[in-house]
Amino acid sequence: MIEQDKAVRLKTLAREIRDELGEHNVLDALARELAVGRLAMAELTAELAAMRQEMDVIKLVQKGRDILLPQARAQYAGRRKAVIEAGMPMPSERGFYGLERDGVGNPFRWTGPSAAFHFDFHLDRSVPLRFVLQMPLWGAEHAQGLRAVSDDLDLPLLKRPGHRVLDFEGVLLPRESLGVTRLTFIAEHLSTVPSNEDETATRQLGVPFLRLNVAEISEAEFAEWLKSVEPGPADAAASKTNKPAAAASAGAASAAP
Repeated sequence: MIEQDKAVRLKTLAREIRDELGEHNVLDALARELAVGRLAMAELTAELAAMRQEMDVIKLVQKGRDILLPQARAQYAGRRKAVIEAGMPMPSERGFYGLERDGVGNPFRWTGPSAAFHFDFHLDRSVPLRFVLQMPLWGAEHAQGLRAVSDDLDLPLLKRPGHRVLDFEGVLLPRESLGVTRLTFIAEHLSTVPSNEDETATRQLGVPFLRLNVAEISEAEFAEWLKSVEPGPADAAASKTNKPAAAASAGAASAAP
């Protein structure tokens, strides 16, 4: 802005300020304007200080992450196997009732009272991991429509009847993020039965649980599993290995028990 323009602009602003202040109580009006300006400046200063504090916290968190991330990767590396059985301690908040035994003394647990029950693992997720949920064969009717969810994805389940057991097989697909892996199952139906402790009360039962196995799956086994949940050419199935979301969501309807 050239000097002549500045002078014109200053005169214009001065005239506008005189018009706003008026002819009376000029000092009071000016004091009020100054007070408003100082208050606005104080608020901006406080906001700036808060933003700087937040940035310092973010930088500290990032620094800690950069320091701990290699250690976490090393800690998780190779953890590709887990086994959970009904006889192990299983908190009720994970969706399980107390330990029971069937007619021949085998331990099992009913899931409930909600439709969902879950397991938490510390696993190396750099490779595909197969999980197998096992329940007694007599629980097949309760397991109709059973679903599995992990990492916000519906996971296709293959139902495989065996000797006195029923297996539900799925795959946890690789992911880059570290941290707890939560595998959630959701029963489609709940049964209302009398409570074991109080005949006047009832329980909401999902499915009978025996055990859950998680283990690494080979590339060949993974490709075969993909064919099972999504029939198609072998090369199309292989291309899904690097597309977790697509592989997990495709074929869910045909793979449901």
